[in-house]
Amino acid sequence: MVGEIAERHLTMQARREVALLLRRDRLADRTLSHRATLGEIASWADEIKDYPWGRKLAAWHFDDVPLCEPPEPGKYCRNGRCASAQIEAHLALLKDRGATMRRRNEALKWVVHLVGDIHQPLHASDRRDRGGNAVLVSFFGRTDNAPYGPINLHAIWDVHLVQRLVAERGGEAAIAGAAIAPAEKAAWEKGSLQDWVAESHALARDAVYPALRGAGSCAHPPQGIVAVGEAYYANSAPIIEAQIRKAGIRLAKVLNQAFEP
Repeated sequence: MVGEIAERHLTMQARREVALLLRRDRLADRTLSHRATLGEIASWADEIKDYPWGRKLAAWHFDDVPLCEPPEPGKYCRNGRCASAQIEAHLALLKDRGATMRRRNEALKWVVHLVGDIHQPLHASDRRDRGGNAVLVSFFGRTDNAPYGPINLHAIWDVHLVQRLVAERGGEAAIAGAAIAPAEKAAWEKGSLQDWVAESHALARDAVYPALRGAGSCAHPPQGIVAVGEAYYANSAPIIEAQIRKAGIRLAKVLNQAFEP
């Protein structure tokens, strides 16, 4: 959805560059993908986790900015191994016309994926629980997240809350295709990459955890399985939809800038 929204807001120059870079796009196993849109390539950075070389890059998907102590980038983004640093690095690679097509192609796929990631609040925060991965939940009574084990807080923000929102709104196309007012677009384009990470971090602090009954605190983390149902979903759904839309607009912004002549 983020990729599809961004595609609608690309400049003509950016559209041409994207089409060129995706002409011989490859899957994680290096075979031709025949993918031609930002939406179609958006999951590549997760697909490569099925391979040892991809799993080694897992830290690139997060800015684990602590919620329980003052943030120190040297700790949560050591040696540039975090999402925001990698977005900046790969945007620089996209701008480098001297880089190989394959490197620029993969840089595009990283930027598309990671801009989406940083808009998920638990990809921009950590409350001594691995971004919510250590907080077990039951989601409308369901506790199993096969084949990944028990459902946790991070998983419902990555997948289950989003799936419920998509079903409620009538499909991904309904969310991705919804009109965005010029005033909204202008407001969302403001700020820097770090501002956008900070915005997601604040959502984790002010909404993701406070709305969770029995979530505890930094000093007293939750014990056992925390129940998540209709009330939590109703609080979270507008946040998720807004973050998807913002991410699409902001992805278009950084790609348009990267592909300026």
